[in-house]
Amino acid sequence: MRTSRLLIVLLVVSAFLSYAAIAQEMLSGDEALTIMRETPVNVPELIEKVKRGVVVVHPIDISNIMAAELQSLGSGFVIDKQGHIITNHHVAGAASAAQIIFWDGSKARATRIASAPYYDVALLQLDDYDPDKLYPVTLGDSEKVQSGDLALAMGSPGAEEGIAIDRSNPFEFWGLRQTATMRVVTGRDTDLSFEVYWNFRGRPMGLTYAQNLPYVFNMQVPINGGNSGGPLFNRHGEVIGINSWGGAWQLSQQTNAAVPINFAKNFVVEVLEHKRHDIPWLGMHCIFPPNIQEAEAYTEFKERMRQPGLHVYGVEPDSPAAVAGLRIGDEVVSVNGGEPPIPEDFRIGVLTGEIGQEYRFEVKRGNKVFTVRLTAVPKPPYIHNFSV
Repeated sequence: MRTSRLLIVLLVVSAFLSYAAIAQEMLSGDEALTIMRETPVNVPELIEKVKRGVVVVHPIDISNIMAAELQSLGSGFVIDKQGHIITNHHVAGAASAAQIIFWDGSKARATRIASAPYYDVALLQLDDYDPDKLYPVTLGDSEKVQSGDLALAMGSPGAEEGIAIDRSNPFEFWGLRQTATMRVVTGRDTDLSFEVYWNFRGRPMGLTYAQNLPYVFNMQVPINGGNSGGPLFNRHGEVIGINSWGGAWQLSQQTNAAVPINFAKNFVVEVLEHKRHDIPWLGMHCIFPPNIQEAEAYTEFKERMRQPGLHVYGVEPDSPAAVAGLRIGDEVVSVNGGEPPIPEDFRIGVLTGEIGQEYRFEVKRGNKVFTVRLTAVPKPPYIHNFSV
């Protein structure tokens, strides 16, 4: 009897091993590799790997010390050994300087080099620092991010007192010295639905970014108070975005938003190399008429009133569109010899294009069809609307 049972067991094991071998052969090399890579993320190890590059940013307006006390704290991250730090514009863009608190509680002063309110990005330079305190993060490629990718948001909330904080007490006003939240990226928003209804210094937070960013990351990752400007890491410890806003009433679902890191990288490179950064602009309204400023009105216009194709709903004075002679009511029937894209895709193409890039339009006006040429110029800083 024992011999029979042993024989049955051996037959079952042999059959299982044979099935596993056959199943492995059925998988292509890429499929097998994908399965092998799908291993759980060790979150504590990931945090330990990246946490020393995350800093507290305490903005200080040296021209108005009293006003500086009213500014909220934020976060940032070190990007190189030369002492450059990235944070949000709404954290430190309006300040002359900032105090930086490192992972171990040590401090250094930083000066604002440049700020891009249209991207909610600010670049700081440490004035006097210990190089041994700098642990630059690795900047990833936000173009490779897909819906469902894991995302780790980190920040160093610090405390309301800023300079006078007692770092021996980890439970100050803003909570722990560093915080980490982790969920997934839910989507790449490309149709302007990332406007948020939260006033920041008298303006809707997010409206400016909707005007100028081709897209942002929507994510389920909670953003703790004081973590604005902090890095959004992927599962490999690479920064894929900047935590920009959360906890506000947004369209369609309760999600937070992050600025894709590629836009911040382009901004930093151009500022350091060319001392400026510009947004390509043609000066035409093709998404909706310029009088529409609220998301509900945009959605209603898009779904109920907008005609198919690419139409001109407004022209900015002295813009390339105005110089080319475009008028309200014109229909663009061809762009550079091809079919006209949907308005949102055309907008993205312009924003991600180059200054000086040329566009050839075939335009229909009534029964007349004619050709115009436009050259993208830097978007003027005083233009706060959705013209592209």
